[in-house]
Formats: sequence, C-alpha cells, structure tokens
Amino acid sequence: MYEGVFSPIPDPGAYLARIGLEPDDYRKALHPELPDSPSAFSARHSKDALDVLVRAHLMSVPFEDLDIYELGREVSLEICDVFDKSVGRRRGGFCFELNGLFCALLEALGFECRAIAVRVLFEGEFPPIGHRSTIVTLADGKRVVCDVGFGGPTPLGALYLDCADVQHSGRLAFRYEKRPDGLYKFTYIQRDGAEMPLHLFVALGVYMSRGDNARFRNERVLNILRENGSAAIQDDTLRLHNDGVLTEIELKTAAERKAAYIKYFGMPEESLTELPG
Repeated sequence: MYEGVFSPIPDPGAYLARIGLEPDDYRKALHPELPDSPSAFSARHSKDALDVLVRAHLMSVPFEDLDIYELGREVSLEICDVFDKSVGRRRGGFCFELNGLFCALLEALGFECRAIAVRVLFEGEFPPIGHRSTIVTLADGKRVVCDVGFGGPTPLGALYLDCADVQHSGRLAFRYEKRPDGLYKFTYIQRDGAEMPLHLFVALGVYMSRGDNARFRNERVLNILRENGSAAIQDDTLRLHNDGVLTEIELKTAAERKAAYIKYFGMPEESLTELPG
C-alpha cells in the first residue's frame, strides 16, 4: 500500500540537474582524485557533501502548497509523483513531498537516512504531527538533520543533531536540545537573542491535505531562498528579502499571483495551467 512512498528515485541525475548540480560536476567536486564516470552518482558521505545538496535544493525548489490551497487536491506522496511534479514539471511542494524526495535522493547517493515526524511548535502547545524531516548518519557515525521543506527559518545545510551548542548556518543560528523524555527540541536563535522554538521531533500527509485545521488548507504558503535573501508568499502578500531589506507587494488577483510564481519561484507557466488566472 505504501511502497510508492518509499520507492527509489527514478533518475538521480535529473534531480541533481534540477537543483543546479550537474551529476559529474558534483561527483568530481567531492572526489577530485577519481577519474571521470558520468554514470556514477556516489558521493563521499560527509557533512560537506550534504551541505552542497541542501543549499542547492533550497535555492532551486520552492516550498509551496498550491495544489492543496488553490485546487483542494489531496497530494500524492509517492516518489514517482513527487519526482514528476518537482523535477519533471519544475514545481515545488511542502515538507512531506520535498523531504521525502530529498531523502530518496540521498539514499540513491548511498547515504544512511531515516525519516522523522515532527511537531511544529509555534502552531500550539501540543500541535499534531505536521512536518517531516530527515536524519542522516554520516560515515564517521555522527548524526545530522537535513531539512529542505520547512518553508520558514531554515539552515542552509545539515546541522549536527547530538550537539547542544548553538550552530550557525549562513546568517541564522539554531540549537538542538535533547529533552528528558528523549525528544529533540529545535530552536531558532533570533538576532536579538530571543529564542523561537520551531520543531519537536517525534518517535507521515493525509492530514496536511484533508484536515480542517491543517495550515495548507487555510493559507497559501510559498518560500524559496535567493542569493541575497528570499522570496515568500503568505496568502496574498509577496515578501522579498534582499540584503536585509524587506519589500512587501500585495497580489490582488489570481493572475498577479501566477505571475509571481513564475517570476520569483521559477515555476514554468505550463505547469500552472490548472491554477486560477
């Protein structure tokens, strides 16, 4: 019944190209000592390798909930369907789609991965499981968390899980805390020192597509990183962050929203034909 959710990724090379990493260029950057081998996608299982992949994904594939919010459609989490949407049609997706596909890519590259379920802490005192992330065990035995599908304050690479110190990623800072009950609390450290709890990892997205209180049934959400900042849409407001400067633009019509999806989030117009506008 769930085989498709955990099936291998159809084409690792096409996925790498989608996020701007030509397969052999990526391999050679990590293995300069090896001869050319265009058909080999293996990579040294290091944090540096993960950092390259995570950043490339965040800069290329938008977080978006358009199928759910605009079309009221239940989203398939089967790898072949997510691959067709995000790679073939150059769309994006939400966490269960993006992190599921990313996990499949990492497995194709030989990384040791496992999916984890997450509660998003700013959605209530005890929110339902509403997020998926990935834990990777590196060749040296250390565990890191990779997340390409949060759509909020997010690290630009992998972060060490079993480390209580503040970890910096780009301009942002985060911390993992192992609680007495064995769960991990993930906190965003803001510039003024204030702490914003983000996640609580627990022991995957029909709820996200069908639940009356699910965020994506009630709110349009898109986010993608750019070289000097990010672009985001929340409902009808486009927010552009550029070198610390925020510009807000109201998207008054469906046509304006669709134009923004194309211009700022890199979605081809032909992949948006089912949306209004």
